Amino acid sequence: MENSNKTKITKEMRETLRGDFPEEAYKSHPTKTFLTTLKAMYITERLNDVFGIGRWTVNHSVVERNENYVLVEAEFQSLDYEVIVPKQYGGHTTTGKNTEIADGFKSAVTDATSKIASYLEIGIEMFKGNINVKPVKNLKNDSKKELPWLNEKQGNEVTRNWKRALATLREGKSLEYLKQSFRISAANQAILLKQSKQAA
Repeated sequence: MENSNKTKITKEMRETLRGDFPEEAYKSHPTKTFLTTLKAMYITERLNDVFGIGRWTVNHSVVERNENYVLVEAEFQSLDYEVIVPKQYGGHTTTGKNTEIADGFKSAVTDATSKIASYLEIGIEMFKGNINVKPVKNLKNDSKKELPWLNEKQGNEVTRNWKRALATLREGKSLEYLKQSFRISAANQAILLKQSKQAA
C-alpha cells in the first residue's frame, strides 16, 4: 500500500540522482582491479543533495559474522519521499593489515550502500560499464621512480592530486596510505588533516 504522506521522486530528482560525477570520484576496485567503483563520500553527498542532510538513512543489521568477515543486510529509508529499493547485502573483512574491526563493519555498510545507490541510478554510467579507471600503479615498490611532492596549489588553482588526497582521507584512509604515492611536507600534512575534517 502506498504511503500518501510521502512524495514520489520527481523527474528532476531522478536527473540529479543519475547526474555525472567528476573524474576523481571514481577509482579502481581495491581487489578486483578490472572493476571501477564510486567513492563512498560522493554517494553520500548525492543522497544528501536529493533527500536532504539528516532526512535519509540506511538501516542495517549483521546477518553473519565470523572471525575474519562480517556480512550486513541494509535497507534505504527516506523520511520525506516514497522510495522502495530491495534490501541489499554488503560484506568486508574485519582482520588483516591496517584493518580494524570497526573499519570492517563500516566498510560492509558502505558496500551495501553502494549497491543501494545503483538502484537509485547513482553512478549509472559506471554500472553500465561506460566508465573505467585504470588501476593506479603502486609507486611504493618502484625504486626506479621518485615519488612526486603533493602540493595544494599550482598558481591560484587547487591541484587535482590535492583534491584526491582530501577525498581519500575523508574515506578513512591515513596519511601513511597517501605517502605510498606522494612525498608530503610536514606543513602540508597538517593542512591536509585540518581540511579533511572540514565539510567537502
